[in-house]
Amino acid sequence: MSKSILLAEVDDNVKTLLSTLLAARHHTVETHGDGKKILDLLALQTFDLVIVGDQLSDIDGIGLIVKIRSVNSQVPIVLLSKTWRDAAVYQQLTKDFRVSLVIHRPIKAALFGAQIESLFSSAEKSIQSHVQNEESIFQTLQGNYLKVLPERFEKLEEAITLARTNPDDAVSLLEAIRLAHNLKGTASSCGFGVLGESASSLEKALDAIRENQLSQHEAAWEEIDLIANLVKSNAVALTGDPVAQVDKRAFATIESDEEMNFPVPPPEGLDLDAYEPQDNFDTYDDSAAVRVMVFSSDTMPAHKRIGNKDTGLPVQVILSQNHEDAIAKAGKLTLDAVLIDIDVTQPAPALNLARDLRSLPGYETLPVAFLSTSQQQKYIEDSTHAGASLMLEKPLQSDIFNDAIEYLVNARQGGRPRVLIVDDDNDFVKIVASALGQEGMLVRQMADPTDLLTVIQEFHPDIVLLDVTIPIVSGFDVCRMIRTAAHFQDLPILFLTGQTGLETRLAAFEAGGDDYLPKPVARIELLTRVKVRLERARMLKERSNKDILTGLLIRRAFMEQLNDMAEESKRNGLIFSLSLIDVDHFKHVNDQYGHLAGDRVLSTFGQLLKKRFRVEDFRGRWGGEEFMVAFRHIRKETAGGALQRALEELRAFEFHGDHGESFNITFSAGLVSYPDDGTDVEDLIRKADERLYIAKDSGRNQLVTSG
Repeated sequence: MSKSILLAEVDDNVKTLLSTLLAARHHTVETHGDGKKILDLLALQTFDLVIVGDQLSDIDGIGLIVKIRSVNSQVPIVLLSKTWRDAAVYQQLTKDFRVSLVIHRPIKAALFGAQIESLFSSAEKSIQSHVQNEESIFQTLQGNYLKVLPERFEKLEEAITLARTNPDDAVSLLEAIRLAHNLKGTASSCGFGVLGESASSLEKALDAIRENQLSQHEAAWEEIDLIANLVKSNAVALTGDPVAQVDKRAFATIESDEEMNFPVPPPEGLDLDAYEPQDNFDTYDDSAAVRVMVFSSDTMPAHKRIGNKDTGLPVQVILSQNHEDAIAKAGKLTLDAVLIDIDVTQPAPALNLARDLRSLPGYETLPVAFLSTSQQQKYIEDSTHAGASLMLEKPLQSDIFNDAIEYLVNARQGGRPRVLIVDDDNDFVKIVASALGQEGMLVRQMADPTDLLTVIQEFHPDIVLLDVTIPIVSGFDVCRMIRTAAHFQDLPILFLTGQTGLETRLAAFEAGGDDYLPKPVARIELLTRVKVRLERARMLKERSNKDILTGLLIRRAFMEQLNDMAEESKRNGLIFSLSLIDVDHFKHVNDQYGHLAGDRVLSTFGQLLKKRFRVEDFRGRWGGEEFMVAFRHIRKETAGGALQRALEELRAFEFHGDHGESFNITFSAGLVSYPDDGTDVEDLIRKADERLYIAKDSGRNQLVTSG
């Protein structure tokens, strides 16, 4: 349906572009670059939409919007903006001046068209009609394909098994890749997108084994098993009658569960008055909540669930009173943080618990905080070595607890997959969060996307689910904004929206989205697509940033994080410490005990570094037997004390040579701090290297912090 549009823009190129795009959609466009003329026209004529540029000949765009609202309170307004503005500006535009949408330049034709049409709620009836006409054809294709699907998957399973049991047989692996490729293509052609997507991931994972020569790598085959099981579950869900089974199983929409509503009081024993249950969290399943273990000898009730007002996440507090119980609960659940009550007269039990928890599989990055009545330097060094990010003073106040949980949760990288949902539909988010939470994912919602980059930097999501239609700023523009940041260019982004037109779907991909799911969302499709994207992103990140032998960051990835931390410290007047570490006499280890023993030394030392220190500290393999550790925002004295404890721990560890010989190793290290030892990253590394050589020349097996 044709609309009348008034375009207020001074740039002739922009006027020509937008007029052409809107005219092609059969809209009537009148353009002017003078604000006074725009106001006169609005007083005389009725328009369906006003598009306002940043700057006109006699007034700026926002100033014109203010004047428009003084003469016309109803006409929809779109602002064309050259820059991203503060969140307060967007909120004022939305609330006070009722701007319907802000579109950011540079303008892309497809995106602009989809954004404007979304305002007019124009459905693509011709495409929907075409889909309806083709429905009977697709049902026939689906029915025929479903009859042969079990046999095809059985052949694929046999090929994978043969390739795995015969790692030197390249033909079997190629056959498995071919069958996965065929399964992907045929399933997608028959309209089974979920099965096709998972089969595509299986094909890529198998091909990665071939390209990287990982046929004898057990972890790689375990990943294949995971994806193959996902393919099988999708195939099983589709077998049978194509109408009855496909509609009910493969594309069943997510439904809310009324039994999930329950009131939860705040836990006793801690001052948590600020944690009142909120309506926003009433339908979240506990599995979607942040799980925080509080270890204390004080009498407390069983675990409770409370809402965290600052992070936007529900928090489940799990209480424990003895070492064995804490370890057992950590093994059954997936913890996101732990607070441990430490007795300063007998600190060993609390320190040992922190170390034991961090030694559990998957808990290398578990954030830890200690509750203590003492802030002495010795206890801070002990806790830093044990992995504690915070030393909190007792008695613990509610606001401090709140800040501590937010800090710990944001500090952790790894652990449960993190999903950030940008959508202002709270009911929809509750349902999706419940489905994802039951799969072990941690879910956070943002209704207002204007502070999105800040939240991403703090929350470290593994995937973003983004609605196209959100207040003031289009989801397309939000996606483009994310992609402009170098660190987030590989972050998976899935669009979720009720707009199902072809143009909207294409615009989602053009904006930089990785995938697109229409509302209502099919539960199995949502879970499958999210899991596949998460798994592929994890594998890509591991292969590109991690050293295979030690599991630590490679030199490039370490330097990227170090430069970021240095810039952050310069901007905010913060400190950090940096250590260059060298395994002593490593050549002798290789020569006398064998290269496999040398690899075990490097691997063990890498694991020790991962399990010790804090989650916000980062570790890297600098090259050969050299390592680096960066301690975020702590003094050199604290970092040195923690490193000294790690050295003592390594000294006591017994290694075995290729022929069973026993031996021990030590390391030498140079430690520097910013800004005392330098303000440039290269200067700090050079100074750390000089101190490392001093440690070597002085007999090794020591840490040097000056000179």
